Amino acid sequence: MKNWLLGFSALIIFSTKTIAQQIDTLEVFSKSMQKQVKTIVITPSEEENLPTVYVLHGYSGYPERTLKKDIPSLIELSLRYNMNFILPDGNYDSWYIDSPIKNSKYETFITTELVEFIDNRYHTQHSKKAIMGWSMGGHGALYLGARHPEIFLAIGSISGAINMIPYGQNYGVPKILGANKNNWKTYTASSQLENFKSSSQKIIISCGYDDVLIEQNRKLHKKLIELNIPHFYIESPGKHDAAYWSEAAKNQLFLIDNIFKSNE
Repeated sequence: MKNWLLGFSALIIFSTKTIAQQIDTLEVFSKSMQKQVKTIVITPSEEENLPTVYVLHGYSGYPERTLKKDIPSLIELSLRYNMNFILPDGNYDSWYIDSPIKNSKYETFITTELVEFIDNRYHTQHSKKAIMGWSMGGHGALYLGARHPEIFLAIGSISGAINMIPYGQNYGVPKILGANKNNWKTYTASSQLENFKSSSQKIIISCGYDDVLIEQNRKLHKKLIELNIPHFYIESPGKHDAAYWSEAAKNQLFLIDNIFKSNE
């Protein structure tokens, strides 16, 4: 009887924790773009002042795919690290920038409108925000993170598209920056690295040995060393696919959790 009661108590505790976690699918209004942007928010509990990580999907991705395929462990990781995860829809191929030629303002949406909305609704901890993403989202994390050090304490790029100029023609870049590649240069993640020289942000770069973008990431690592910018650089087995992104995200979130704790 005593053992049965202990098992029942454990079950109640586990069930309470599971029920307390929330996965909200929201439509967040963007004033700059005059439209609703689908955003999934994972919260481990109703507790306030929790750290928050903005998670940016890759080219052609969307928040539901992130949870089903790219990083399905996010729900469990939110509980493990007691973190909020924010998954905005990057509109397939926005590259998370403010376009100079069309009404696509994803830098403004994420760093101003969405951050303000999440802070107000979920009462997050202002000093513990990070941004991470893979492929196009890796570009987005570095680009937005470098330009907004007042928001993001840590930045994680997985299989990042560091410089989209060589291949952007086939991945939607002309739609948001025009056909002239000379106009793309200041919108690459690599163009923002100098910003890190005056920041204390923590940077994490991960890429697989067999990733098509491995040389760009190695070049990024070398450039950060030349600029004397501290960072974590991780190469491990893997390709440019969901299997690698999912494992790399686990490692990056472990590091981000430690960065948050060291900032207490």
